[in-house]
Amino acid sequence: MRLVLVLLTALVMLVPSCLFVKAPDEKIDVQNVALSPQPEIPMSDELVRTRAGDLIALLPKSWVFLDTKNEASAEIISVAVNPEYTLSMVVSAIPGAESSKESMESDGLLGLARATFQKHVRKTGGLAKLIGSYRVAQLGARRFAAFDFSTNGGSLRTRCAVCVSSLGNSYEIALVPLTVTGKDVPDPLEQERIFRSILATVQY
Repeated sequence: MRLVLVLLTALVMLVPSCLFVKAPDEKIDVQNVALSPQPEIPMSDELVRTRAGDLIALLPKSWVFLDTKNEASAEIISVAVNPEYTLSMVVSAIPGAESSKESMESDGLLGLARATFQKHVRKTGGLAKLIGSYRVAQLGARRFAAFDFSTNGGSLRTRCAVCVSSLGNSYEIALVPLTVTGKDVPDPLEQERIFRSILATVQY
């Protein structure tokens, strides 16, 4: 239970609360990337499902859910960790999307991604820094806007993807490196494989 509390405390800074508009000095550089139609790592049958049932995803094999009841923000849908407790998959609702409707209408998913990143900037007291470019990824009819950010100068990065379901609800899927156990996190290439594999299972 103590480890769960520590993990949730570490993750709370990364959970959506409300959206903010693009910072005036934020550089926008967009890349289009392709997603693999199949996961690159073994996935389990454990299913993440949103409360409205409008988004589902699979966990990587051997990952387990954390019990977040009464200990996490209402926006968190699920939190899962790898067996070593060095990576976490966090699926969250983005409840403030309606307040960013104008941005969404003009910039689509990129507007949602920029607003979500600015939320992370605010929640971390300005420590969150964008790493690389915003990316638009498409797999069939599914589209995501993705971005990476770091709060420690870039040595560890959180990978995020946002999407809008058929019901108009906005969600964020994040892969978060964890250092609470003192174990080494997987290397960046392996983290990318895991993140791409998670996105390959997302249905909305």
